[in-house]
Amino acid sequence: MPRKTINREDILEKMGAHVLEHGLNTASLRPLAQAAGTSDRMLIYHFESKDALITELLQFLAGRMALQLEAALPPEPSASLNACATEIVALLRGPAFKPYMRVWLDIVSSATQGSTTHHAIGSAIVEGFFDWLQARLPVGTDDPETTARAMLVVIDGTLVLDAVGQSDAANRAIAHLFPI
Repeated sequence: MPRKTINREDILEKMGAHVLEHGLNTASLRPLAQAAGTSDRMLIYHFESKDALITELLQFLAGRMALQLEAALPPEPSASLNACATEIVALLRGPAFKPYMRVWLDIVSSATQGSTTHHAIGSAIVEGFFDWLQARLPVGTDDPETTARAMLVVIDGTLVLDAVGQSDAANRAIAHLFPI
C-alpha cells in the first residue's frame, strides 16, 4: 500500500483550527497530531522539532489573520485616530478574531515565561502589525511610526482589559487618548 503523502498546508490548516478552538497553551504534540490526522512522531519528522512546528504554525496563523484583517478593513487611511482605534478594536473584539486574540494572549504569556520561540514569533507579529496599522493612520499624522506603536499599546491593552472584564475602562481610555 503506498504511503499517504503529507500536505504541509493541510496539516497547518488542521492544527491551526485546533489551536484557534482550544488555545495555544494546551497545544501539546499529541492533540496537534490528532487534529492533523497524523502521529506526534510524524509531526517531529516533518517539522524537525516542536519549536519549529510551533513557529511555523504561529506564522501560518499570523498570515491567515493578516489576510482576514486586510479583507475586513479597507487599506485607506482612517478619518481620525479615534476612528482608527475604535474600528480596529471593534474588529478584534468580533467573533471572527476572538480566537486569534486568545492565541495572541497565549503567545504573550509564554513569552513572558521565557519561551524564546514565543518571544521571537510575537516580536515578528508585532512588527507586521505596526506596518499594517501605520498604513491606516489618518493622512498627516505626526510621526506615524511612533503613533502606530502607541496605538498598538492601546489596542493590546484593550484586549487585555477585555480578557478580565474591563471593556468599559478600555473604551474610556481610547476615547480619552484619541478624542473625536
